[in-house]
Amino acid sequence: MTFAGRATLLALWLGALALAGAASAMPGEQPVDAEACVWIALERSPRIGEAQARVQQWEARLAEVESLYGPKLTALGFVAPTFTVHGTGATPRVSYDFSPGAWGPYARLQATLAWPVYSFGRAEAGADAARQRALVEVARVRETRNIIALEVRRLYAVHLYARSLLPTLELARTTVTQAFERAQTLFDEGSGKVTQVDLDRLHYGQLEVERLTRQAVDGADLSLQALRQAMDLPEGATLILAQTRLTPEDGTPLAPREALLQLAGQQRPEWQQIDHGLQATEALAKAELRANAPILAVGGQFEAGWTPTRDDDPNPYHNDPYNIVAGGLAVGFFWNFDPFAALAKAAGARAMTREVQAQARFAATGIPLQVRKAFAEYQRQRDMTPLAAEQVKAGQRWLTFAAAAYGTGTGEARDILEGLLTFLSAKRNYYEGLRDLRVARAELLFAVGCDVEQGPALAVAPADAP
Repeated sequence: MTFAGRATLLALWLGALALAGAASAMPGEQPVDAEACVWIALERSPRIGEAQARVQQWEARLAEVESLYGPKLTALGFVAPTFTVHGTGATPRVSYDFSPGAWGPYARLQATLAWPVYSFGRAEAGADAARQRALVEVARVRETRNIIALEVRRLYAVHLYARSLLPTLELARTTVTQAFERAQTLFDEGSGKVTQVDLDRLHYGQLEVERLTRQAVDGADLSLQALRQAMDLPEGATLILAQTRLTPEDGTPLAPREALLQLAGQQRPEWQQIDHGLQATEALAKAELRANAPILAVGGQFEAGWTPTRDDDPNPYHNDPYNIVAGGLAVGFFWNFDPFAALAKAAGARAMTREVQAQARFAATGIPLQVRKAFAEYQRQRDMTPLAAEQVKAGQRWLTFAAAAYGTGTGEARDILEGLLTFLSAKRNYYEGLRDLRVARAELLFAVGCDVEQGPALAVAPADAP
């Protein structure tokens, strides 16, 4: 790999890891907001570790391809017993002695050194394919981080939604309980102002509030467990959230949609995956086509043998493996010529190129659509928030007047129950809108491809933006 290639790979790899050190390992007793939960999840998530391991795997493959130009030594050595032989290739007679005292050691060493120096571009193309594939995995690390950030923000909003309903349900419980106790007193007095149907209506209201409270408590507990799991916190780890209920946003206007579309075109990690994926498959096809080319190498060979049980043959043209020291250097080549296999593998690489090109065409329409959808949903939820707040006020006034009228004997149980259900429905719709607004904001950040370090500020515009 060239110095520039190593520098590029190192820079992108460090960029994928640089964000991991800003959060503490455990939340501890300090309250954490949504963004702090995101940081903790990004530091601890095993999915990020898995994605980073795939980068390292392709870096190892790159090093394996680059090792083609490294020296390669093959050696064989042994020591074995052998009997005595007198005579050489120059003597007419050879005698053998197999007696026990005629045996002795025989030592032999054979070594071959090969140092490839040129592969006609095959190794370079293979290295480029592995390098580009490693960069694809670097981009996938960023994508994984963005997915985890989206999940954590969504779970944080869901948990706050469940907790936000609890004070409203507690108020509803108090109101309907007081109304039921008042109705029971009047019914026991036999004044005729309260009937058994009124008591049953109020009792049904108590049970309904109890059911909704149980759902909210269970939802808050389950969403907190899911949030803890998304942050990879151990069972029983302390997690104190900085917020206890959903609150409206500060009203900062959104950036123009076209600006967010342009930002998504620059920042979404999928574009880097596609770009480097195309380069990787094209380089792989080149490498496979050049697989039939020979590999030029500088080589050396060394051979040595020794035994005291054999006479040394001084004739260099006689094969004497028992007492010899020989070696030399040469320029040679390796050649594995298999054109049909090379063409088949190159065709497979070209098919992978077409696959990535198809993904690029899908992303060219899918990513802008995702941004537009998230942008529209975010704007819709922001526009609906004031209307939902007005409905809460109206429902609260309804419930207050109905409860007051019933307490003075001028109202009916039906009125207080209708006011209670209306108030609960308005509150639920209001908090659902705030929850959906947070989720839509998180999805917009994901659709745009904002890094968590850049933060949500990229999804909003200056104060004078339309």
